[in-house]
Amino acid sequence: MVVWHRIFLTCFYLTIATVLWFSSPVFAASDRDAKDIFNSGLDHVRQQNYQQALLDFTEVINFKDNLVGAAYSNRCLVNIHLQKYLAAKSDCTRAIDYDPDNLEAYLDLGLVYYRREEYDRAIAKYQYVIERDRDNYRAYYNLGLVYFALEDYQQAIKDYSLALKSPRSTSSHQKALIYSDRGVSHLMLANYDRGISDLNQAISLDSNNYSAYYNRGCIYHHQKNYLAALDDFTQVIQLNRDFTQAYVNRALLYYQLGKYNLAFNDINVALKQYEQQGNSLSYQKVLALKKQFRQVIVDSQPNQFA
Repeated sequence: MVVWHRIFLTCFYLTIATVLWFSSPVFAASDRDAKDIFNSGLDHVRQQNYQQALLDFTEVINFKDNLVGAAYSNRCLVNIHLQKYLAAKSDCTRAIDYDPDNLEAYLDLGLVYYRREEYDRAIAKYQYVIERDRDNYRAYYNLGLVYFALEDYQQAIKDYSLALKSPRSTSSHQKALIYSDRGVSHLMLANYDRGISDLNQAISLDSNNYSAYYNRGCIYHHQKNYLAALDDFTQVIQLNRDFTQAYVNRALLYYQLGKYNLAFNDINVALKQYEQQGNSLSYQKVLALKKQFRQVIVDSQPNQFA
């Protein structure tokens, strides 16, 4: 049973500078000023139009006025979204050069190192943020992600717990993510009851958190509570019909429960999705699983067709 960990759900935050109007002219051929272009870049980030945001922040940087540092910081974030990590690293470093107190840039630089699997450097950046801001729950949460990647699940749990204890106000969605990831860490340590408790909390905070249903289903499967696991994987599919691994896991449960036709239905959906995704490795694994199902059924029930 494959456990899904939402490591791509690191929180992204815009660095929004306090912008004042100045009477002096800006030096650019454009009839838009740096403030307008900067705000346009922020809007494009919110709309996930990252290529245009990249152009906007680059144009602001070329103005060489008071918004340059903030533009570098936000362009770093955009480059992270675009998976251009070397460019993001350069931009975050320039943002810190302009403003050594820019903790957002340190957080984003830590994320760059995390994505590049430079975990020691990521830890150093997050610890620096915590030294400067003891209640920064994002730094604790991101540290938890790093330690999870290092398979230090105990430390990951400690950091997720510190994130949850932070007095900073967080949205229900953000808390749900933290509870969900802490639940997965408990799962990896076979602390099943604690894992279920955290995942229940995540679901109560965000009923659309399909990763929490998925991981709770994995725990139920480990506990051989197949019907509860089946319900959770079904809920995952209802919330996200493109979550292919949920079909595979549900097929395994249907097979274990003797519901062979339903098992093959889910296997076929998984095969179709993996083919559409161009995921040949997973396709071959699921195809082998389908053949295994058929062979076992033929050997035990020659008259069974699926």
